[in-house]
Amino acid sequence: MDTHDTSISMDEDLRSDVGSSTNDSSYFDGPKSVSTDFSPGRQEGKALRAVRLIFIFGLFCAVPLALGVYFYTSISEKEQFEQQYEQYASKVLEAIGSTLENSFGALDNLALGVVASARAANQTWPNVRVADFSLRAAKTLSLSRAKVLVTCPLVVDETYDSWTNWTAKEGTIWVDETLAVQATDPNFYGPIVEEYGTVNIITTGGGGLAPRNEGNQFLPSWQAYPIVPYWAPYNFDYISALDYTTAHTDSLRSGKIVITNPYLNPDLNNPEEVESAESNAAWLYPRIHPDEEPLEPASDLYFPIRDNVNSVATDPNEYSPVGVFAVTFYWRDMIRDILPSSARGILVVVENPCSATFTYRIDGPDTTLLGRGDRHDEKYHDMEFESLIIELGAYRIRESTYTGPGLDDEHCPIKFKIYPTEDTEATTETNAPIIYSVATLLICFGSALLFLIYDRYQERRQRAIVESAQKNHAVLSSLFPAFVRDRIIRAKDDVNDGYTPIAELYTDTTVFFADIAGFTAWSSTREATDVFTLLESIYMRFDKISRRHGVFKVETVGDSYVAVCGLPEPRKNHAVIMARFSAECRKSLNALTKELAVKLGPGTEGLMMRYGLNSGPTTAGVLRGDKTRFQLFGDTANTAARMESTGIPNRIQASRKTADLLTDAGYGSWVTKRDDLVDAKGKGRMQTYWIEPAEGGLALSEPLAVSMRESPAGFNVGKSRLEQLIDFNVEVLENLLKDLVAFNRSLGSSRKKSSSPSFSPAKDLKMPRDEIVEVIPVPELTRRNLSKVTRGNVDLPPEVASQLRDFVMSVAYVHNNQNSFHNFEHATHVAMSVRKLLSRILKPLHQSGGAISRKSSILQSTYSLTSDPMIQFAVYISALIHDAEHPGVSNGTLCEEEDSLAVTFGNKSCAEQNSVVVAWGLFMCDSLSELRSYMFLDEAQLRQFRQLVVNAVMATDVFDKDLKQFREKRWEKAFPKDDVSTISSFSASSSNLDLEGDLRATIVVEHIIQASDVVHTMQHWTVYQKWNRRLFAEMRSAYKEGRTPKDPAEGWYGGELWFFDNYIIPLAKKLKECGVFGVSCDEALDYAKDNRLEWEQKGKEIVRTWMEEEEIETETKMEDSVEKATEGSSFSSIDENL
Repeated sequence: MDTHDTSISMDEDLRSDVGSSTNDSSYFDGPKSVSTDFSPGRQEGKALRAVRLIFIFGLFCAVPLALGVYFYTSISEKEQFEQQYEQYASKVLEAIGSTLENSFGALDNLALGVVASARAANQTWPNVRVADFSLRAAKTLSLSRAKVLVTCPLVVDETYDSWTNWTAKEGTIWVDETLAVQATDPNFYGPIVEEYGTVNIITTGGGGLAPRNEGNQFLPSWQAYPIVPYWAPYNFDYISALDYTTAHTDSLRSGKIVITNPYLNPDLNNPEEVESAESNAAWLYPRIHPDEEPLEPASDLYFPIRDNVNSVATDPNEYSPVGVFAVTFYWRDMIRDILPSSARGILVVVENPCSATFTYRIDGPDTTLLGRGDRHDEKYHDMEFESLIIELGAYRIRESTYTGPGLDDEHCPIKFKIYPTEDTEATTETNAPIIYSVATLLICFGSALLFLIYDRYQERRQRAIVESAQKNHAVLSSLFPAFVRDRIIRAKDDVNDGYTPIAELYTDTTVFFADIAGFTAWSSTREATDVFTLLESIYMRFDKISRRHGVFKVETVGDSYVAVCGLPEPRKNHAVIMARFSAECRKSLNALTKELAVKLGPGTEGLMMRYGLNSGPTTAGVLRGDKTRFQLFGDTANTAARMESTGIPNRIQASRKTADLLTDAGYGSWVTKRDDLVDAKGKGRMQTYWIEPAEGGLALSEPLAVSMRESPAGFNVGKSRLEQLIDFNVEVLENLLKDLVAFNRSLGSSRKKSSSPSFSPAKDLKMPRDEIVEVIPVPELTRRNLSKVTRGNVDLPPEVASQLRDFVMSVAYVHNNQNSFHNFEHATHVAMSVRKLLSRILKPLHQSGGAISRKSSILQSTYSLTSDPMIQFAVYISALIHDAEHPGVSNGTLCEEEDSLAVTFGNKSCAEQNSVVVAWGLFMCDSLSELRSYMFLDEAQLRQFRQLVVNAVMATDVFDKDLKQFREKRWEKAFPKDDVSTISSFSASSSNLDLEGDLRATIVVEHIIQASDVVHTMQHWTVYQKWNRRLFAEMRSAYKEGRTPKDPAEGWYGGELWFFDNYIIPLAKKLKECGVFGVSCDEALDYAKDNRLEWEQKGKEIVRTWMEEEEIETETKMEDSVEKATEGSSFSSIDENL
């Protein structure tokens, strides 16, 4: 006691400003002489004021230099404008030539390919059809920036009849092939016309026979891309129908490329010209993007097709013309995407002697048609750049490897002229007159202003430094006592350079350790967010209590909480304070777990902590390095940890030292000696004590505390327990229902709710087993409507919420809750696993606010499971109902007994089918009509819900051989062993890609509930043993009732190993192969393997223990029955005597 008093007096000398009993920084202020000065930057401020004076003087010297810079800059801007314009003009002309080169090269390759294909197929011109023409043509159009490409073979009198016969035979073949390619071409924007007519004579396009022309030549349209066959897709004669131009015949004659004069360039002020142009452009409308303007200048390019093996020919007489390619393009496409976004106002004037001149304006990558005529500003006339198209083409061809036909220089030569505009000049020039007139003032005052702004930011920076230091100071204050904090701030970094470690010995302290019992098993069944919600809620309450009692929180490690009283400020009554603190923490925890049970699920209300106290001297200090923290060292802290680890849940265990301090302080009534000695690691056998402060927490006797832990066998869900399970499931289903309603609302006008939907049960419903389908289609709307939906905007109507609770309550009470295993608590456990697995599925981009396409790999990887709330709601409901009215025996036993369920359901999946029928009957009752109307948009959505429920519930029958074979074949189809990304039996069309995703989604849904049904085998060993014991007890009950011939105890050990090897572990591996669960599948597989190994080691002994406990329980029940019978007989005698 003398030492104790001395240490207190010494520490009191150091304390001059100790606050009241709090755990904030004021409580741990330490010696007043120890302080930290947070005033950095004082000397720097003086230096900055000197710099200000020097800068003001420098401003006067900068004015003459600024004037010289002004003149130089003005001249440079003009030169820069001219140089930039020249670069832009050259780039435009070069780009036009480059586009011509690409177009000619692509067409030449196509021509060579067509000729080669014809020869390979032994086809003679004009009777040639190329099988993959549409694919080649689509690529050629992309390279040449054109809109339409048509093959026009040369037909003469001698080949006319064979040609018409050929088109009658081969025409529809290439048309159908082209339509199929267009259906998957993302660059085709027109309609897909599946029904069309054909004409097998050469026509003028209006249906009339093409007249014979000079030389009896025809150029009928043949294979083309793209096509929109509102009218006959081929045999349109270009020579007779397009008699206003000779470009096609000129190309045949010269063997050169001919570009027609631009058309579709009407005078917008002339209605007749506009109407005529619209009529001429009608055939182009379905072949261009809807956002593109059809009435802009366009031309046709005719490319000769020569039946020469070598494409290089210098003499026109060597050409063997067999037809032409007719390519239609817009001039805007020749000059778009050329200049950078900074370019503005470049004009391109297109002239030719055969049609009207027109002008385009280029702004960055965009082009705008200004209209007919030369629209350039005359003041920029001297800056003109011009070039004939033949010159551009020849230049590019000479510089490239192109060796095909050249560009014709006689047919309507087209000329390009490039001019700048004022907007172009404005990009490089400044407002020189204004700058010149006020240059001196702007430089002087501008520089002064900048310096003032700089000075202001410097002051802000200084303030920010101080604020940052203060925040760091506050953080350190929350982690360390004040004097420790100040020593950390002042300490040197090098421990070998005069550094003194921060450590003190405190002679009178009480250390507190608390740890959640069963936390690991509890957390293995929860989502990560649930685990952190629990821990944060507990620790925040403990922190609040510690501040109120003046207890110093040291740290939290996982689910352990460590605190100490008596340091850094001595407290005479530290043991009493810590005992009260422990009792209040226990009381708060017990109330908190009951509050959180509804949110975090069953089992939360049963979580308790073990509390350990020990008193004595403690070394406390800071170990410097990464993540420095205040720590306790010494035997006192170690023994406190042993008091916790050897304790009992919901009890406060203390060492002899703490018990003696409480007794000496007059609180001996709080102390109860523990009956048995504890074996503490590193300490040997110790006598410990239970602490029960009168004003703190619930005082429990040891037998009562033990009884609060779950009885392992013969578990029956009582009313209060059942109500807790109902409350939890109702809250989960309300959130899922809000998601479903929010999603339905997000569909908008695409799928409006029926005004009076019929929700009566369908008359054609079969037995549930007969309703199983291979693929449950995910509605198209689910894939298209990918907007983010939130449940925050949904408020459930009171009648809907009430009916949802009624449904869950009905499901809870139709379960045979006298079963040890197949009861509503187990159904809730399965549902919690479903919820956890669904939450672990990879999230598509649209749920995080990003855009996502219909064929996105992210969406396909999750098979829409997170995009359709209906799936999540249905699978959770399926988990709740899958054991409804379970008879407590297997389907095989029901069949052997010829039970009514076996008769009703044809000896197939009896229990599962009965669960569906019973639950569906509850769901479809009239009293839940408002719930169904609120959930579903129409009858189709209700049927989708039932199909999901049927497939999910029936998936829990894992021992039916037919269903097992059905599922294995379907698995091989959806997830082939060669890991092919698409199912081999499906084509690459979008509809089949949807079918593939739907098949995989169906399989994943069924595997979710299959895994959840046996999830206890893939969770912590404690959880596994809990449910394994209950299943054993249920099967033992059936055996003792004579319903099963074999005692399950005889084969339980080997049966569990077989079940792990042949079902559990393969199922966990399949979860991983699905590829949608992230790390959850690894967690499940690891737990399954660990449980299997531990069962192999301990299983036989565990089964033997179960049997012994059952015998003791049976004997106890018999003794109780005899005693009650004896008492009843005695009372009867007394009654008779009376």
